[in-house]
Amino acid sequence: MKKLIWLFAFIVIAFTLQARSDSYKSGSLLWKISGKDLSNPSYLLGTFHLKPGEYIDSIPGARASLEASEQVIGEIDTKDMMSEMMVMQQKMMMPADTTYHMLYNDSDYQTVDEGLKAIFGTGLEQLGKLKPSGIQMIYLQILITRYYPGLNPMNMLDAYIQKEAAENQKPVHGLESLEGQCFVLFESSSLERQAELLLCNIRSSEGKDALDEMKILLDRMETDYNRGALNELYKIYASDPSNPCPNTPEELDIINKSRNDAWMKKLPELMRDKSSFIAVGALHLAGEEGLLNQLEKAGYQVEAVKN
Repeated sequence: MKKLIWLFAFIVIAFTLQARSDSYKSGSLLWKISGKDLSNPSYLLGTFHLKPGEYIDSIPGARASLEASEQVIGEIDTKDMMSEMMVMQQKMMMPADTTYHMLYNDSDYQTVDEGLKAIFGTGLEQLGKLKPSGIQMIYLQILITRYYPGLNPMNMLDAYIQKEAAENQKPVHGLESLEGQCFVLFESSSLERQAELLLCNIRSSEGKDALDEMKILLDRMETDYNRGALNELYKIYASDPSNPCPNTPEELDIINKSRNDAWMKKLPELMRDKSSFIAVGALHLAGEEGLLNQLEKAGYQVEAVKN
């Protein structure tokens, strides 16, 4: 499912989706933020959410910057995730007054049902209690398990950084809640639109091995991530003409731009209060609406950390 693979890519590194990126900052995963009203610098790290925590020692300057900072800021406070998982489960569920027979005609219902049986071994009779976006999320989890069989969710880079902060008695702040992220994934588009995308995904997956396509994509992404090539990561998504089920500009704004804008309302005060180590998905840094560009426009000095 090509579209699902792109959604997976968004979850992994949180893509910023704009048409051009060449003129924006790139070449590093770690950036120093200084000037304006900051008495001490803060640092902004772009993460790859499936990297193990120990990868921080492969990023020039990251360990030292983390140790020098007074607090850590992430997309969400990971220690609250387990207590909030019930929220995600609730957001994934189909409303009691809606069924897939209401969202699809008979032909499209059969297409989706048969497609899901080919993937899960079970169809809409069992999975129909979930929203279309919820079904997509379950499918992504299956791919993640197959591709990363030894993955430890509590030792991924973002969680590791926050764990290090907590062990050193440093405050940890989340820029948004899990409920806010669930809104983006499960509530920001109508059930009709979700059903349309699920149908498109099923149709476009015929005769393809989604796992092989995901591996090719992730290998490209990881290579560019390892060298801090934010612009190249940016282009992988933004310029791919083969995506059969593209999002609308409005959907892309909700996925990324609106989140960056909301974070920019919080970051200045947090950085002014304490020197901060900010760790968010790498492509929240990139492009015109990315945090690097927005911070620079706001009057901060933003420079790459190379060692």
